[in-house]
Amino acid sequence: MATVSSVPDAPRIHPPTQRPMEGEDEAPLGEVAPWEAPPEPAPLEATPVPLLRGTPTPPLDLPLPVLVLTEQARRVPEAERPLVAARLNLQLSRMARTGGDRLVADTFLRLLESGRLTGLVDAKGRTCRAAAVEALLSLGFPYALEVQPEDLAHLRANTLQRKAHRLKPGTSMAVLVGGIGVQFVHEALVHKGDASLLTSQVGLSLLAMAALWLAPPRTPVYRVGLLMLSLVSLAGAVFALLGVAHTGLWVGLAGLVAAFLAALREG
Repeated sequence: MATVSSVPDAPRIHPPTQRPMEGEDEAPLGEVAPWEAPPEPAPLEATPVPLLRGTPTPPLDLPLPVLVLTEQARRVPEAERPLVAARLNLQLSRMARTGGDRLVADTFLRLLESGRLTGLVDAKGRTCRAAAVEALLSLGFPYALEVQPEDLAHLRANTLQRKAHRLKPGTSMAVLVGGIGVQFVHEALVHKGDASLLTSQVGLSLLAMAALWLAPPRTPVYRVGLLMLSLVSLAGAVFALLGVAHTGLWVGLAGLVAAFLAALREG
């Protein structure tokens, strides 16, 4: 027979399980700092800008357009240099047309004294140095008095050279042919016998003129033709004046004038 336990049924008490307390390390709600708006950014004017320390940029001794053109003329290839020189000459002329003052005159004087314009020539043969002298002279009194004598001499030489470049070889040829025509008329009116020396003089003069016509200036052929024309013309004119030989006075004089015009082109 089964035995019944005398201990009444009682609720079983289990030991409490220890649960980890969430947020036990967190501060109590009462200790949380209240929310504050973020600070407004400082205005740009108040923001300090760090200064770059170093050598300060020196002031320009020339106006920027003139300075750029002078430096560009030194660095471009030689074939492009006349184009840059023409732009620089145009810029100098524009500065002179705006009116004369101390700053403009000092710009021209600095260019002339510094030597930056040496060797700069445009396609028409006008040097930048001559353009600067012309611009300074155009400012009038008292700035024109500050031009140096050597700069004035360069301006005169450059002006004469430019005029000579405008001379065409046909000018010298026309002068010589005109002299030969006058000489033939003179010989037809006044017959002086044997004209072999006159014929030789005319032939040598035409040969020399052909060299001047075909060869460009500053070449050996051009210089030989110039020397030949000068000697033949001078000898013919002197012999005719002295009566030593039957040569052409008018041919000689016309040949000397033609040689002078050819020498201008050579210069």
